[in-house]
Amino acid sequence: MKKNNELFLKQNSIFGCLIGATFIFASLLFILAGKGIVVNAQFHNIIMMLTIFGIFMGVRKYRDEQLAGVISYGKALKTGIYILCVASLCYAVYVFFLYSFNADLLTEFKNVTINTLKITGQNSPLFKMLEENMDIYFVPVSIAFGELFNRILVGAAFSLFIAGLVRRSKLPFNPQEF
Repeated sequence: MKKNNELFLKQNSIFGCLIGATFIFASLLFILAGKGIVVNAQFHNIIMMLTIFGIFMGVRKYRDEQLAGVISYGKALKTGIYILCVASLCYAVYVFFLYSFNADLLTEFKNVTINTLKITGQNSPLFKMLEENMDIYFVPVSIAFGELFNRILVGAAFSLFIAGLVRRSKLPFNPQEF
């Protein structure tokens, strides 16, 4: 049992780090292209597609290489969420450092957030409080935590569906018959 757990952690942690690296790479490409990542629908769609593809490939790879091609729905869901948590954690650490060392990006994030809040709830007391305390609430740690929570929440929803696609209760054929 201990060996199975070690194999689970090793293979899926590595795969989660690879997915996190693809998130970071996509972010850097958008930043270098001057498109921005703060409120960019294209960037968020690419991250979503990387999430779906990464979870699917990671769970399938774990099923085929470590579990001899058989995995239950629960184990597939657990594997997908674990891979996603590792990837999200890698991306959140990157976001923390990105916003910590790039004051322009942090200022852009604050401005976009305040402008969005102005449109939605201008007369709200909550808006006035956020606007007055913007430097307290919008710091790199809170932005990184928001990204972590967002990636895990969205990815967990996809994992529910993907686990159903990759689950397999028995092999499609018996290799000993041949």
